[in-house]
Amino acid sequence: MVHEKFEEITNRTTEALNGTVNKALEAFAMTGDFNRDISGRGVDLNAAIAREGVQYASDVQAALRQASDEARQLWTRQTEVVQDAPKDVMAATQKAVALSWEGGEQITRLGELHRQALSRFADKVQHLLEQTGEETRETFTKFSEKILKLYGLKN
Repeated sequence: MVHEKFEEITNRTTEALNGTVNKALEAFAMTGDFNRDISGRGVDLNAAIAREGVQYASDVQAALRQASDEARQLWTRQTEVVQDAPKDVMAATQKAVALSWEGGEQITRLGELHRQALSRFADKVQHLLEQTGEETRETFTKFSEKILKLYGLKN
């Protein structure tokens, strides 16, 4: 009788320990899946931000190239004005002032193009961060619910 009780208690204890170990193994597997998912999201986010950074740099480079071409054209026209200055000083002065004004407008356009490129970059990165944050929250919520169900803390 004592032997049978002892054997029954041993069997129950073994079953309980096996159940606990199995739950722990399952929880570790879920944790591994969760960590891989989150790590993958981090890698994807970094890659997307890098792509947006390349696009931003490309936009700025295009704006600088355009500004450089316009500055070269302006310089050529300025040189022509200087060469014509001895013929008509007043006209040359007026043309020089007009070219100077045009140069200021080109600088303003370059600044605006840079501002637009930076704004697009910031908006896209912000969107990526928000999207990744939401997906991570959803993943964590699902993970938490699975763990709670595994341990019988939630139906």
